[in-house]
Amino acid sequence: MLADDLTWFLTLADCEHMTDAAALLGIPQSTLSRRLSRLESDLGADLFDRHGRQLTLNSRGRVLRDHYLAARRELDRGETEIRRLLDPETGTVRFGFMHSLGPWLAPRLLRAFLARHPRTDVRLTQGTGTELAAHLDHDDCDVVLCSPRPVDPRCGWQVVRRQPLALAVPDGHHLAGRHRARWSDVAGEPLVTTPPGFTTRALLDALDARAGRRSCPRFESAELATVAGLVSAGFGVAVLPADDPALQVPGLTMVPLVTSLRRVVGLAWTPQATHNPTARAFIDVARDLSWDRP
Repeated sequence: MLADDLTWFLTLADCEHMTDAAALLGIPQSTLSRRLSRLESDLGADLFDRHGRQLTLNSRGRVLRDHYLAARRELDRGETEIRRLLDPETGTVRFGFMHSLGPWLAPRLLRAFLARHPRTDVRLTQGTGTELAAHLDHDDCDVVLCSPRPVDPRCGWQVVRRQPLALAVPDGHHLAGRHRARWSDVAGEPLVTTPPGFTTRALLDALDARAGRRSCPRFESAELATVAGLVSAGFGVAVLPADDPALQVPGLTMVPLVTSLRRVVGLAWTPQATHNPTARAFIDVARDLSWDRP
């Protein structure tokens, strides 16, 4: 609408004739005359010198014409950018993921998406599960790869991976040669884990609840790679996802844990993301990938 408002003045400035400009615009001459009178009244200045129906753009009118031309160029660029964003092949998607998924799962999803849509613009954000849920809530991300599922019921959710759990023990630990272990096998041993509020901590607490005990971790770290490093250095044992290649560090052994609990990783998205064709395409890729494990 603003572009249309600019058009009549720029047309009149170009023609410098009321009748000709009205004909080009397809409006009555009286309508065009009223528009010009109203604009000049609002500005408190004449924009044309009058010679009957013939007009001559004066210095004030030339200043306004130049600014209107610049405004129209910006509007045209804005409309072009909106059309680009609405094209799933050239639009933008804001993708967030947890730090622990950065070395392996997030790149796999990103590679699968860009293989189908190579000309899209993907903007990356990393954070904890809590931080990523806040990014969705504040509309700072369109889609996030996280665990657990955000509590906001408005968010969409697609499970991408159900990760089995393992006891991470240092090499030489009495469980290191076992094919599997139970949570009771490490009762009383020092534990390394993540702080309260993190998924792996919630899983440890769930194991405790099932066993009827309460563990007191020796060390806490928000980074799973740091947890794995502390275990490898002999500071304790940990519950970690068994199939995370980024956690396979020297000096550490992963012993499969006998439990039905899983770390569930999924793609979450905002309701607004469904109106973004590029974000919808990203969601479709996540749905098509067969990474989910029962």
